[in-house]
Amino acid sequence: MALVSLAGRSVRWGATIAAAAVIAAVALRSGAAPAPPTGLDPAAEKAARTYLEALVKGDAAVLVRLTPHKPENKYGPFPFAQIPRLDGARVDAHRAGVLFTGATKDPELPDQGAVSLTLLDHVTQDPWRVRQVAFFDRLPLGAKIPKRSITGRDKAQEPLVTKAARRYIAAWMRGDYATMDYLAFNWIARMRPVAATRIRSIEFRAQPTENGEIKVGFTAKVTVYKVLPKTLEGTLFAMCEDGEWRIRGTELTI
Repeated sequence: MALVSLAGRSVRWGATIAAAAVIAAVALRSGAAPAPPTGLDPAAEKAARTYLEALVKGDAAVLVRLTPHKPENKYGPFPFAQIPRLDGARVDAHRAGVLFTGATKDPELPDQGAVSLTLLDHVTQDPWRVRQVAFFDRLPLGAKIPKRSITGRDKAQEPLVTKAARRYIAAWMRGDYATMDYLAFNWIARMRPVAATRIRSIEFRAQPTENGEIKVGFTAKVTVYKVLPKTLEGTLFAMCEDGEWRIRGTELTI
């Protein structure tokens, strides 16, 4: 994530969407109908489409190729107007979340959300790693963020989870991308095939940003398990790096 902060950013599924890592497009599958002209560079649009399709298929090799290699592009500009308030840590075994509240620089981003984290058993130093920064108006149904800590062991982890989230956001604010990379969970390496879902159409919308990137909004009409129609709306960020278009898609907006 990591908005997939986007780190590649944003995903909406109607009003809510199951907020797993890379939710937006994880439910998508290739086969979309051609989209109308968008004003977006054809190569950038192709990269965005390929990125979404790779998320659907769990194609880690393609995701690695299309993900920015330079840390400043991989995580992007700090999205908050100031350091957000962190509270409400909750832990469930290897999953955790910390709620945040804070004004954002982008008027399309809600001023609240959560940092989701994953516990790495094989890591002894700083085992809690940030999986995603998700912006939402309210915690979506099906979100892989615990509602609360239940066991005493989970509650004992809350300070460590909050500390990891605070370090990640503080590093982001000061542009310390090396620390962000250290504290990030590499979800791409753990991608798995996803159950079949068919895209009926994808529409892209392009908007240049102040730092030279392209904000790529998308609306995808999909059919889940062949019978359930859904609409996915979200945003990816495209930038030209080393002569190629790459996509930031690790930070989600729900």
